[in-house]
Amino acid sequence: MCVFLLLIGCIVFAGCTDSTPSRVVSATPTTAATAPLTTTAMVQTSAATPVTPAAATGLSTYKNAQYGISLRYPSTWDVQEPDSLAMRDYGKSTINIVNFYSPGKETYAVFSVDIDPYSATDLESYYNHAVLALQSYYPHWTMTKHNPQMVVSENKAYRIDYKVEHEDSIKYDYAYQVYTIADKSPYIFTYQVQNIPPSDGTYNEYLDESQDMIKSATITPVSLTGKTR
Repeated sequence: MCVFLLLIGCIVFAGCTDSTPSRVVSATPTTAATAPLTTTAMVQTSAATPVTPAAATGLSTYKNAQYGISLRYPSTWDVQEPDSLAMRDYGKSTINIVNFYSPGKETYAVFSVDIDPYSATDLESYYNHAVLALQSYYPHWTMTKHNPQMVVSENKAYRIDYKVEHEDSIKYDYAYQVYTIADKSPYIFTYQVQNIPPSDGTYNEYLDESQDMIKSATITPVSLTGKTR
């Protein structure tokens, strides 16, 4: 019940800074949790995790044993593994395991997977904290829908869809995030397209593929620190 009461209060209209379409994601690193957050480009890592092609279906399989995650993704998408710990827009310092980029140079979709190195057990509390953090981080943030009845790799999951209006333009960021906890390890999946006008169809073009990626995800929980927040 507290999820729905909180979410009713989270629907606000306020702005965010313009973002440049240079393959960046809103999961923004900072040097400290209290420092201002700025958007930075994710860098190509030198050695990506090997993938298994699935040519017949146009899919490849991504596997990361270190963080206990595997999923299928479109073979035409680029893969980067930042493996970076930083404060994110949802108010947690998490490790950005991998980013998948759809085809496109100026307008493209990004699908990211993060893991929280600190253990947690209360998904509802974790999700509520994230919603409040998103509302605070993006002044012109608007929740468009939510789903507290999802399942990811046999684990209960919560999803929130939202958009962010840019202050000095008619462009928006469109995104959704899915939160789940597998054996005390929180995982966060983010799908987004940044800096596009409402008439741009990129977000909807790759939406089904992103949702299939989540449906295909298999989580084998790992213990990173054993600490709790």
